[in-house]
Order: sequence, then structure tokens, then C-alpha cells
Amino acid sequence: VMCTKYIQERKELIKALHKDRKLSDLPKITQPTLIIWGEHDRVFPVELAHRLKSHLGKNAELVIFKNAGHAINMEKPKELFKNMKSFLVDTPLPPQKHEINGISRKVD
Repeated sequence: VMCTKYIQERKELIKALHKDRKLSDLPKITQPTLIIWGEHDRVFPVELAHRLKSHLGKNAELVIFKNAGHAINMEKPKELFKNMKSFLVDTPLPPQKHEINGISRKVD
């Protein structure tokens, strides 16, 4: 239903999004990151999810939803909620540091 109108325009937009984009241009994210992707995403292929996970490194967790496309929130809302809750509530945060006037302090 979502991709039945303006098909040519959507194809051009998707091609433009990917054109000349390099993961090396993205900043490194050091905090824990949850990447959620649909196995059959036709907007952003699942290969990009693996490349993003590799780029972000050990602090990133990749969850690929089977039998889901780009609209995971509509296609698999219960599974999405379960994964987000697990990541946001159940995962302990690493110690944080706060810097004031060039002095780094641990925040409890």
C-alpha cells in the first residue's frame, strides 16, 4: 500500500540518497546504539545495515526483523517494542564522563 503511488519519483529519491554516500563520512558513535532493520527493506537494503554495524563497531547491536520491510513499526510493532524496551530499559549504561573547564569527571 505504501509504495503504490509516485513509483518513479520514489526510485529517483532512493538512488539520490545512496549516490556518493560513504559510511566513512559518518561520525563514529561511541554510545550504545541499536540498529533495527527489515530483512526485506526495499528503501535501504539490508547490506547497508551490516555495513553500518561494522562502521559503528562493538557498541552497536544489529537486529534484523525477518519478513519485514522498511515500515517495521507498522509491520512488527510488538517485536519492535520488545527490542527497544530490552535495549533501553534492560541494558546497563556504561559509566559517563562529564567535562567542566577541561576537567573530566565521572558522573554517577
